[in-house]
Amino acid sequence: MSGSDAPNGRQSLTSLQGEAIAIQGVSKRFGPIVGVDRVNLHVEAGEFLSLLGPSGSGKTTLLMMLAGFETPSAGSITLGGRDLTHIPPNKRGIGMVFQRYALFPHMSVAQNVAFPLKMRGVRKDEIAPLVEQALSRVRLQNYGGRMPAQLSGGQQQRVAVARALVFQPPVLLMDEPLGALDKKLREELQIEIKTLHASLGVTIIYVTHDQEEALTMSDRIAVMDKGHVQQLGSPVSLYHEPSSSFVADFIGKMNFLNGVVIGLDERRIEIAVSGQIFDVARSQIVGHEDIAVGRSVRIAARPESLSPTEEGERAIAGEIETSIFLGSHRTLIIRVEDGTQLQVQIPSHRDSGVPPRGQTFVRLDPAAVRVFAGEA
Repeated sequence: MSGSDAPNGRQSLTSLQGEAIAIQGVSKRFGPIVGVDRVNLHVEAGEFLSLLGPSGSGKTTLLMMLAGFETPSAGSITLGGRDLTHIPPNKRGIGMVFQRYALFPHMSVAQNVAFPLKMRGVRKDEIAPLVEQALSRVRLQNYGGRMPAQLSGGQQQRVAVARALVFQPPVLLMDEPLGALDKKLREELQIEIKTLHASLGVTIIYVTHDQEEALTMSDRIAVMDKGHVQQLGSPVSLYHEPSSSFVADFIGKMNFLNGVVIGLDERRIEIAVSGQIFDVARSQIVGHEDIAVGRSVRIAARPESLSPTEEGERAIAGEIETSIFLGSHRTLIIRVEDGTQLQVQIPSHRDSGVPPRGQTFVRLDPAAVRVFAGEA
């Protein structure tokens, strides 16, 4: 069914028109507690944006204000230029998917999906084809007559997505929707939701505390902590160019080594780490404007940028404590001389000569690190 073929001119689910969201100076206080603090965020029409952060970071509170279940203490929220700040949830035209599905147990799958249409006064003869279309989009076209209790957890979550999309909202909000599923099913549904988003064009704001999930699914990620957006960017930029040690540690796996600046010029900085000297470009240093000889710094290095090696230049002495086989790669847990524990990742096809335990050296690639000068 194309958009023009939909009943009564209603837009088809084959292509929804996502709308932009502007969050301007939004704060939320719960008495003396600040849940969200002066957040400014622009979400592009059709974008998949994840709000990522630990428990208590403010990500769910921000989502609840977007949905209308919480009212901002300050600031404004607009959707496609329309001010939503004080509009009730049922008047916003936004779809919502929760972690616990929230399906009506006494209704069939088709009745659950039809519910938002009935609440909006859609004519009875229009409802059935729209429900059929929504279920088809989530690959449940033959499940309309079943009850929720007859479905698996993954099928129930797909029904919840169909119900949120059936009235063709410009924005879909998803609050930890895969958190209750096992790892394999969660990974399958991550790809399904991402594929669905790509085919529909709806704007999605997705809350998660799982950084791998955010990296897999998002166009951009807003990393939150203590009510603030700490960094906003693409998965690639956040992974390779974190703006703080908090973001570096929260996005992917990261090793941290302590060092001291021993020399510098306009382009390069020399850092001493565990008896070795590393030459790092100023562009790799966060807070480089305050750098000076004698300054303590933290060096952040991804597990894949480290490698076990023999003694030599830029090789830090250590001991392999544990070797973990993970299919495509092996992770070595190596403790270096100053007591720091490092994770070193080796592709499986290259790990045959690496012992599971014992003395070794770790080579650090200076071009692949990030240095934090203002947080040592």
